Amino acid sequence: MKIHEKMKDGVLIISLSGKVIGGPDLMNVKTAFQNAVNQDIDSVLLDLGKVSWMDSSGLGIIVSGHTTLSRAGGALKILNATKKINELLIITKLSTIFETFSDETEALASFGE
Repeated sequence: MKIHEKMKDGVLIISLSGKVIGGPDLMNVKTAFQNAVNQDIDSVLLDLGKVSWMDSSGLGIIVSGHTTLSRAGGALKILNATKKINELLIITKLSTIFETFSDETEALASFGE
């Protein structure tokens, strides 16, 4: 799994690619969420468009990131969830927690609402 971070319009975009499964890479994702909070970044967009697979550990890290940001008064939203990931979100009822977007511009604008 690879992680890429960039700031755009005051929003931290964290892009993941590859397999999001248990292991040391997941700690890097958790650290990215915590670093955002530590730097007073309260708007995070998680781009999952290049994720080929995600297991329950991956979902757990995303929920953990959501909790971390929410407690700090921030928000985590999801961009470009693949069909497989969308199905996982629906099955686990996480689709009721996360706002998901397929358009980056629309997702970025949603943080200003």
